[in-house]
Order: sequence, then C-alpha cells, then structure tokens
Amino acid sequence: MYEFYVKDSGIGISEDMQDEIFNRFTQTNETISELYGGIGLGLSISKAFVELLGGKIWLKSKVGKGSKLLFYLA
Repeated sequence: MYEFYVKDSGIGISEDMQDEIFNRFTQTNETISELYGGIGLGLSISKAFVELLGGKIWLKSKVGKGSKLLFYLA
C-alpha cells in the first residue's frame, strides 16, 4: 500500500464542507470561484481515479491554517 498527500497553507476548508468538496461542482462558497477560479470538478475527478485504483481519499483541514489531502493506493 502506498500513501500520498498534498499539503498547502491556503485558506482551509471548514469541517462541515470537508466531505462535500468531493462532490461535482461543489465549492466552499461562491467567493472562492470568483477569487481563485475553477468550477469544482478537480477533487471529484481525483476521488473517482483513486477509488478506481482501489484506494481511498480524504481531507484534513482547518480554516485559516490550510489543508492536507491524503490518499492511498493498494
């Protein structure tokens, strides 16, 4: 099994939105897309690929502290 992660020191994601961001066209709020662009597909595509390869993907994040996206492949 291999585990990978991507970490940033960005704006973070509130706990109540952490499961939602893996859904298609979902962003934490409308201001995010105006400031940073994107349409909310990247993480849903990533989740589909990881699960297709028999893995799991999840997120650890704190607002104002950044995020850590983790996934493993079996």
